[in-house]
Amino acid sequence: MSIETVVQFGDSVQPVTIEENSRINIARVIQIGGTGTADATIVQDGTRNYANVIQVGGITNAVIGQSGVSNTAGITQIGNSTNALLLQIGDMNTGTVRQFGRFNWLAIFQFGR
Repeated sequence: MSIETVVQFGDSVQPVTIEENSRINIARVIQIGGTGTADATIVQDGTRNYANVIQVGGITNAVIGQSGVSNTAGITQIGNSTNALLLQIGDMNTGTVRQFGRFNWLAIFQFGR
């Protein structure tokens, strides 16, 4: 089992990358920034994958890639420009994306095995 949580506050949040390859993977990223950029990438390969990203900033970028039997992902972004990519490969995929901004971009790809 792999569990990772990253929480960042401040005007200059750093880019976050989480890679997990256990049977059960749980990842959460919370970035509360000022007017700067918030970047988060989560890649999970396991039987059950859970990922969550919450971002606040001038520009928010989130990428989640999951491969497993059961994949669950959630992305919440608040900013002037919000960008999200969600890729899920598995038999049971659940994904939610919430974007609150002036310029929103989103791509979701879900594939069964």
